[in-house]
Amino acid sequence: MKKTILSGLTALLVLAYHVDATDLQPGTSVFGSRQFIEYIPGSLPLVISAPHGGRERPEDIADRINGVTDMDANTQELANTLAEVILAETGKYPHLIVCRLHRSKLDANRRLQDAVEGNPDAEKAWHEHHGFIEQACQDAVAKHGFAFLIDLHGHGHPDPRVELGYLHDAIDLADCTEALDEATYVQRSSLRWIVEQHGIRHSELLYGSRSLGALLEQAGFPSTPSLMKPVPSQPFFRGGYTVARHCQADKNVTGLQIEANRPRLRDTAENRLRFALALTQSLRTYFKINLGYELGTPSATLPTAPLHRAAE
Repeated sequence: MKKTILSGLTALLVLAYHVDATDLQPGTSVFGSRQFIEYIPGSLPLVISAPHGGRERPEDIADRINGVTDMDANTQELANTLAEVILAETGKYPHLIVCRLHRSKLDANRRLQDAVEGNPDAEKAWHEHHGFIEQACQDAVAKHGFAFLIDLHGHGHPDPRVELGYLHDAIDLADCTEALDEATYVQRSSLRWIVEQHGIRHSELLYGSRSLGALLEQAGFPSTPSLMKPVPSQPFFRGGYTVARHCQADKNVTGLQIEANRPRLRDTAENRLRFALALTQSLRTYFKINLGYELGTPSATLPTAPLHRAAE
């Protein structure tokens, strides 16, 4: 009973950090308390979150002493670049949620007690971050019938590939195709909604020709799982709290965690732009062949208000 009550209180807290929909305009930033969390509403069923690229380190929020405290360098900038490329390539805005607090102050991709270590300002930012993601997904589902969430991160593993996390680890992915297509794996997958609603084999979405990994490889960015490397090398990031929390088939939300390697991908503005262009191209194809949805085409009359870009 205690767990149920606490879960209910948490749900109320998340709802409290929603913004009145009438105040939201695609492409115009809204902020949480002290501007630690930024939400740029969108007009596509695509939601991008960046929890670990923040640079702000206010002295009145104590540093976390447990877990990882290093930032995912340049992922805040990569998320902004990706959103701007999507706008330019489709004429429409994705939803974008960025945590601007440094990871030493808040780890928004962890459960609350591990994310904030008791600090009330960090806790409020955590609720705002996930409240904005939830609001973006609900808006996308209401308008398009589904939401596709990308939780964007950076990794420094020895294998310099883009890692795609669907809530399955490398041991899971080493299982046979027939097993991966069974309900046991599908029900734990962040892609469950696509499998159930569109009748596509789970293994095909994980590493087949229709997978995001295969499409990124065609665009010049080695990835895993994919046709070329269906079973990732270890260590490998399988997807974390954000994807597990928000990618719920019963809510029509699907998606994945993207871990971008740093060299030749997020180390310079030029490389971030190259990857953003390749990912946008890949998403355009992915949405069409797997979701039956056209992301849009470049517009001659794009909105005049640019996306807000947090200072580097």
